[in-house]
Amino acid sequence: MFASMHRRAAWLAVLGLAAEGCAGPGLLPGSSGSDPGPVAPASSGPDEVEVYRRAEAERIEFFEREIARLRDDLAKAEASIVAMESGLRGSQSRADAVSALAEARIALDRVSRTVPWRRDRVEEARAKLDEAQRQMEADHIGSAVFFASRAQGITEALAHEAELVAGWPGRRLVGAPRVNLRAGPSREQPVLAVLLEETPLLLERNEAEWALVRTPAGQVGWVHAPLLENPKPEI
Repeated sequence: MFASMHRRAAWLAVLGLAAEGCAGPGLLPGSSGSDPGPVAPASSGPDEVEVYRRAEAERIEFFEREIARLRDDLAKAEASIVAMESGLRGSQSRADAVSALAEARIALDRVSRTVPWRRDRVEEARAKLDEAQRQMEADHIGSAVFFASRAQGITEALAHEAELVAGWPGRRLVGAPRVNLRAGPSREQPVLAVLLEETPLLLERNEAEWALVRTPAGQVGWVHAPLLENPKPEI
């Protein structure tokens, strides 16, 4: 019975990974809607084309990190399934699970304060930690360690994003609940994405009341400048 429950938990983990891999990372951090990627308009000048070129390189790096994280999750899930099907309990102890869970919670609590625009990912990591706790209470030690490691992987990705954003000179924050990222400096231009409040943006240049900006995931577009604000000083 216990072996069957272990196998079921492992297979559910793999199914969850497959769903996550198919669904993401298709959305921009701090946005709602699909991500068509940074494409420079045909009328762009040399300076603006360079902005789009840098954004595309950053976007590729972002997706490569996400793919590497998903592959690592999948490899761990497959190893867990092999162990369960072979009737092996695994080498992890309850102490290992407790330690992994505690370390992951501390790291997530620390990082969550630095990425307020990524509430969805923070909540996803917290859900993994809650599942790890449930698995440990059911004495499914291997599954508990697995879910704690998944939360840790999400946390590390968020920490990298926070570090990247912290290095942006003169960054701005979205100052309204939802702000349109447009293809050009006009309300008549198509909406590329909807940016959520507190999303950090790298300001590339201004044009009248519009700002050309870059998102943490490397998408480029225009926002109405009065809807942006400066970051609050750190205490």
